[in-house]
Amino acid sequence: MATIGLRDVYFAPIIEDTESETTYEIPFRVGKAITANVQPQYNTGELRADDGVSETAESRGVTNVALNTDDLSPTVQSKLLGKKINSDGVLMDSEDDRPPYGALMFRSEKANGAYRYTVLYKGKFTPPETNYETKQETPTFQTPTVNGRFLRRQSDNQIGGQVDEDGEGVSATIIDNWFKSVYEETPEG
Repeated sequence: MATIGLRDVYFAPIIEDTESETTYEIPFRVGKAITANVQPQYNTGELRADDGVSETAESRGVTNVALNTDDLSPTVQSKLLGKKINSDGVLMDSEDDRPPYGALMFRSEKANGAYRYTVLYKGKFTPPETNYETKQETPTFQTPTVNGRFLRRQSDNQIGGQVDEDGEGVSATIIDNWFKSVYEETPEG
């Protein structure tokens, strides 16, 4: 079913991602959502034999994300982009800034009024381009777009997940906790 909305964009920095587990900080809200463009990348190769293609193979690349929000507060930029707020309360821009890896979570309303929830497990964002414009008779809003690259986690090779709240067999607990902590698959058995 088609989606008609976007809201509740959260990011949870990764504490550690090892071969045995991935742990996250508590998610924080990035800003009011405007757009989220998620573009998975796939690379393909062909084996040519006997004058034609005899085999094909695919490899998953990174997933590019362009996230546009109403604003990125200094606190959010500090957490999302690895910037420092100095003792004077000024957000500093430095060559030493190191954006953290983290999980991106959001939800999108479907045409039937239910929501589709999405998580991407490991990625980081780069600072947005900043545009300023003088006031005109009709105000024009300038909003930030951050670009991120998401990849697989070391602990389980997972890239992300998606669930519809009205999906068959979906527990209300999963939906209720989606933005409280990063969703992890329930162990089978």
